[in-house]
Amino acid sequence: MNSKLGQEKISKLLWELSIPAILGMMSSAIFNIADRYFVGKINPLALAGVGITMPVQMLQMAIILLIGIGSATLISIRLGENNKEEAEDILFLSFKYIIISMLIFAMVFLLFCDPILRAIAVSTDVYGYARPYIIIITVGAVVGIPGYCLNNSLRSIGKANITMKAILFSSLLNVILDPILIFTFDMGIAGAAIATVISQAALTIYITYYFITNKELIINLKYKKVPNELEILKKVFTNGSPSFFTQIFASLVNVYINANAVFYGSDLDVAAMTVISTIFSFYHMFVIGLAQGNQPIIGYNWGSKRYDRVKESLIRSLIYSSIISVALWLLIQIYPDILITIFTDDPDLKRIASNGMRIYLFMIPLIGMQTISTQYFQGVGKPKLSTVLMMLKYGLILVPAIFVLAPKIGIKGIYMSNAISDGGASLIAIFFIIREISNLSRLAKSQPQ
Repeated sequence: MNSKLGQEKISKLLWELSIPAILGMMSSAIFNIADRYFVGKINPLALAGVGITMPVQMLQMAIILLIGIGSATLISIRLGENNKEEAEDILFLSFKYIIISMLIFAMVFLLFCDPILRAIAVSTDVYGYARPYIIIITVGAVVGIPGYCLNNSLRSIGKANITMKAILFSSLLNVILDPILIFTFDMGIAGAAIATVISQAALTIYITYYFITNKELIINLKYKKVPNELEILKKVFTNGSPSFFTQIFASLVNVYINANAVFYGSDLDVAAMTVISTIFSFYHMFVIGLAQGNQPIIGYNWGSKRYDRVKESLIRSLIYSSIISVALWLLIQIYPDILITIFTDDPDLKRIASNGMRIYLFMIPLIGMQTISTQYFQGVGKPKLSTVLMMLKYGLILVPAIFVLAPKIGIKGIYMSNAISDGGASLIAIFFIIREISNLSRLAKSQPQ
């Protein structure tokens, strides 16, 4: 597959890698939608309980991205340089440290659970739903999350079809277990959390077993002594830092949004934003899947100095992401109720979410290009620019906008602030990616034929 990364026709190769990644990411989105769908059937406040604990899960995700994306990016580049030995070292270290970090995260959370829930603005009415859900999710992450980290490495060596199958199985298992545990065994919201943990653990077992036993892979997962461990870790963290710091920042911003939503609105507004963010995440998984299909192509060819191939893959990704973004925007503006009804039958929640979504996601036509651009700069080893572009999207514009608009026009100001943030961050990213395309054209002309 790695020779194909440097030789196969880009249009064919991009879809060959992106379609499994997109389907895998869509399956992951269905995983989250299933939880919210069945939890929404318990009570609208249960849905708010899932939504308001998102900052904690986002902190977990930050660690996954730091190690998972950082190691996958570095593996692609090292394989492009024909440095298989270090690529295998990176794989082992990523697996080792994701387990250690999840153990530490779980212990810290259990020690400070109640203060953390108070800090993220969990109300008295929602507390009984939020606490059992997030405790199970956090503790279960020790066995559930390593598979998601290794998934990134599988994509980096061109095995997106395997990651798709693994995530699809995990998501299907979650959809089956949710109603059984929530309703048949009457476990309520705890059942949703347990279903998630079991499904994630199944993914981890499968991916780990595959990496250990499949000798046809260019790199395998094996225990080994890595002499330059700290040096490699530093490079992994450097490459993963844009996603890590963005996720940390986004978690804090999410707390700020929820607190303002409760202050200027109600718990139903938190539930509405949970629904809207779930719909957005389903779309965003498509774009991220496209970016993940693009990542091994640009990483390998950047390492091989094939800048013409890097440019072509980038441009195609930008075009494809824009098409799906505009299509979703049209659906949201014309038929928002079709999407909202999936999650709730409550008339008040449907009204709030439908009206809010039109405003909240108004600038979504630009988000595809913004996402591809930030992922591109991370994939070619430009973490500082990628970090700035991501943080513009996830809070640097949003927080000041909420601070100004929410006191003046209430909850509507929060919805408008997200649209302003999406638009501003996207335009800045588009400026930099246009400049980068020009730079790639120059590099391509100077490369040996």
